[in-house]
Amino acid sequence: MDDSESEPTHGEVPAGLGPEIFREHLQQVARADPESGAEITLQDQKLFLADIDSVEAEPDTHRSRVRLRNGLIIGGITGAAIVAALATVRYRRHRQK
Repeated sequence: MDDSESEPTHGEVPAGLGPEIFREHLQQVARADPESGAEITLQDQKLFLADIDSVEAEPDTHRSRVRLRNGLIIGGITGAAIVAALATVRYRRHRQK
Protein backbone atom coordinates (compact mmCIF):
# COMPACT_ATOMS: atom_id res chain seq x y z
CA MET A 1 0.00 0.00 0.00
CA ASP A 2 1.24 3.44 -0.94
CA ASP A 3 1.86 5.65 2.12
CA SER A 4 0.37 8.68 0.38
CA GLU A 5 -2.97 6.85 0.16
CA SER A 6 -3.14 6.48 3.94
CA GLU A 7 -2.57 10.19 4.59
CA PRO A 8 -5.73 12.24 5.03
CA THR A 9 -6.61 14.79 2.36
CA HIS A 10 -6.98 18.29 3.80
CA GLY A 11 -8.29 20.06 0.71
CA GLU A 12 -7.15 21.25 -2.64
CA VAL A 13 -4.81 24.15 -3.29
CA PRO A 14 -6.14 26.38 -6.09
CA ALA A 15 -4.25 26.15 -9.39
CA GLY A 16 -1.29 28.50 -9.56
CA LEU A 17 -1.06 28.87 -5.79
CA GLY A 18 2.08 27.34 -4.33
CA PRO A 19 3.08 26.61 -0.75
CA GLU A 20 5.28 29.70 -0.66
CA ILE A 21 2.19 31.89 -0.27
CA PHE A 22 1.42 30.26 3.10
CA ARG A 23 5.00 30.70 4.29
CA GLU A 24 5.05 34.35 3.24
CA HIS A 25 1.71 35.07 4.91
CA LEU A 26 2.76 33.46 8.20
CA GLN A 27 5.99 35.48 8.12
CA GLN A 28 4.03 38.70 7.49
CA VAL A 29 1.55 38.02 10.29
CA ALA A 30 4.37 37.18 12.71
CA ARG A 31 6.08 40.51 11.98
CA ALA A 32 2.92 42.65 11.81
CA ASP A 33 2.05 42.82 15.48
CA PRO A 34 4.63 41.06 17.66
CA GLU A 35 3.29 42.65 20.85
CA SER A 36 -0.23 41.28 20.37
CA GLY A 37 0.51 38.10 22.30
CA ALA A 38 -1.12 36.06 19.53
CA GLU A 39 -0.23 32.42 19.60
CA ILE A 40 -0.60 29.52 17.21
CA THR A 41 -0.27 25.76 17.49
CA LEU A 42 2.04 23.89 15.12
CA GLN A 43 2.59 20.17 15.60
CA ASP A 44 1.02 20.29 19.08
CA GLN A 45 3.36 23.08 20.20
CA LYS A 46 1.97 26.45 21.20
CA LEU A 47 4.03 29.34 19.87
CA PHE A 48 3.77 33.07 20.18
CA LEU A 49 3.88 34.74 16.78
CA ALA A 50 6.58 37.03 18.15
CA ASP A 51 8.84 33.97 18.64
CA ILE A 52 8.91 33.16 14.91
CA ASP A 53 12.17 34.20 13.29
CA SER A 54 11.60 32.78 9.80
CA VAL A 55 9.47 30.41 7.75
CA GLU A 56 11.40 28.46 5.14
CA ALA A 57 10.81 25.83 2.50
CA GLU A 58 12.11 22.37 3.28
CA PRO A 59 14.37 21.11 0.47
CA ASP A 60 12.74 18.81 -2.09
CA THR A 61 9.30 18.98 -0.50
CA HIS A 62 6.22 21.22 -0.31
CA ARG A 63 6.45 21.37 3.47
CA SER A 64 7.86 24.20 5.53
CA ARG A 65 9.96 24.65 8.62
CA VAL A 66 9.51 27.37 11.19
CA ARG A 67 12.65 28.69 12.83
CA LEU A 68 12.11 30.30 16.22
CA ARG A 69 14.16 33.08 17.76
CA ASN A 70 15.56 30.65 20.35
CA GLY A 71 16.99 28.48 17.54
CA LEU A 72 14.39 25.71 17.68
CA ILE A 73 13.21 24.49 14.28
CA ILE A 74 9.82 22.90 13.75
CA GLY A 75 9.85 21.01 10.47
CA GLY A 76 7.38 19.17 8.31
CA ILE A 77 4.72 21.86 8.50
CA THR A 78 2.09 21.58 5.78
CA GLY A 79 0.36 24.47 4.11
CA ALA A 80 -2.88 23.25 5.68
CA ALA A 81 -1.35 23.51 9.15
CA ILE A 82 -0.22 27.07 8.45
CA VAL A 83 -3.65 28.02 7.11
CA ALA A 84 -5.31 26.56 10.22
CA ALA A 85 -2.93 28.48 12.50
CA LEU A 86 -3.57 31.74 10.65
CA ALA A 87 -7.33 31.16 10.73
CA THR A 88 -7.11 30.77 14.50
CA VAL A 89 -5.29 34.10 14.79
CA ARG A 90 -7.90 35.84 12.61
CA TYR A 91 -10.74 34.30 14.61
CA ARG A 92 -9.28 35.39 17.93
CA ARG A 93 -8.63 38.91 16.69
CA HIS A 94 -12.16 39.14 15.32
CA ARG A 95 -13.68 38.01 18.64
CA GLN A 96 -11.63 40.58 20.58
CA LYS A 97 -13.10 43.49 18.61
